Amino acid sequence: MRRISILACILGVWFVSMAWAQQPAPKPSLSRHNAHRMANLLSKAERRAQPGNYLASATTSGKSKIWDLGVYPGGTTAALQSINDFGVAMGWGDVPIEGATETRMIGIPLFGFNAGQWFESGISAGENDTGEAGGISNTGIIVGNIMDSNGWPVAYAWMPGHIGFHLGKYADDDGSIAIAINHSGTFIVGNSGKLLADGSMRVTPLVWVSKAIWKDGRPTLSWEMHALPTGGFEKPGAVFESVTLNFWGGWGVNDFGQIAGDGWTYDPDSGEWWEIAVVWTPIKDGKEWKIQRLPTAAGFTYNEALAINDFGEIVGDVWGANAFPALYKQNPRSKRWSVSVLPATPKLDYGWSVAWGINELGDIVGYCTDENWTVSATRWNSHDRRFVKSLGFPGDTSIAFGVNNLGIAVGGYQSIVSTEDGNSVYGPEQAVAVRFR
Repeated sequence: MRRISILACILGVWFVSMAWAQQPAPKPSLSRHNAHRMANLLSKAERRAQPGNYLASATTSGKSKIWDLGVYPGGTTAALQSINDFGVAMGWGDVPIEGATETRMIGIPLFGFNAGQWFESGISAGENDTGEAGGISNTGIIVGNIMDSNGWPVAYAWMPGHIGFHLGKYADDDGSIAIAINHSGTFIVGNSGKLLADGSMRVTPLVWVSKAIWKDGRPTLSWEMHALPTGGFEKPGAVFESVTLNFWGGWGVNDFGQIAGDGWTYDPDSGEWWEIAVVWTPIKDGKEWKIQRLPTAAGFTYNEALAINDFGEIVGDVWGANAFPALYKQNPRSKRWSVSVLPATPKLDYGWSVAWGINELGDIVGYCTDENWTVSATRWNSHDRRFVKSLGFPGDTSIAFGVNNLGIAVGGYQSIVSTEDGNSVYGPEQAVAVRFR
């Protein structure tokens, strides 16, 4: 996971800040990819989520449609993380509150009578873990995290205009985060962590399964938490010599309950990361899951699994001194997994390029770095592994995090506003969506 520090150098104050152990943070993070925090934490009181009447300018350009959405009105920064098949996107942004701002989950529909109308969760996301996590289902359920009363993040599910649902945390843990939800809104994945007495963390991968509870003749949706197995990979030296993979999390889940995720750890003294990509498959009628380690490619020591579609195709990256986007597929007969390294654009033998999302059509989105280590939103396709193309996001640097089955990719971008000592200074992060189909 050396890309945390590398991307921080690339982007300055943009999407990815330094790892928690490199910051004077009061507590470690449950996530590997922390966003740069600009929020002033003012209100911890939960409020009913309100859509509001905040209109964004949704514009189109050329053959592809571009929605240059900017930020939540009154805020200064925003990025979109996920979009459902009805064109409703969610992400994170700072929202005006009591004379200042605080970071919250935000959303915006691209189509319909309320197209371009921002809405927000009505509750603070806290200080950590809002970056590169969260999702929205086709049923409209949004997941992420909010700030709990103990100051830690706690996994949270909500819908505009409805009271949210605290998903809880594992056992006596300190905090939790919800990272993704499937299309049908039946599975949520994430993790839960506890700060131990010796200063280390134990982070448990979780899946929440929807369950209908009938009361007074009416159904109520609830969520049942399950800890995912780590298969012995968490034991000291089981994967890497003298290394314990004590951080785990699910990063993507499909409608069949398959979960893509990772196990990792970080040494703040040496600045080194260790990481493996895994997949969990439901067994025993979906009541339990089994874990399999995904292969890495020749020449790379580590890998990640960040998203999975309903055909079981997984995307992420393989990495070492450099990182390249990766596609994982399972042979239906042998059940063995294979990995393909996807091309970068421009074609370089170095860089830090990652595939972040995949839809059921095989469209893959993420980002590539050029010869100057500038990041640009990029797309690939699982059916043509030679295909690679820029998504055409506006700005001077950009990332795509999610894509739906309409061929709409979402993410964020920044533009250069000035230079200092020959270095580019970027303006605030802006939300964007591009339809390429």
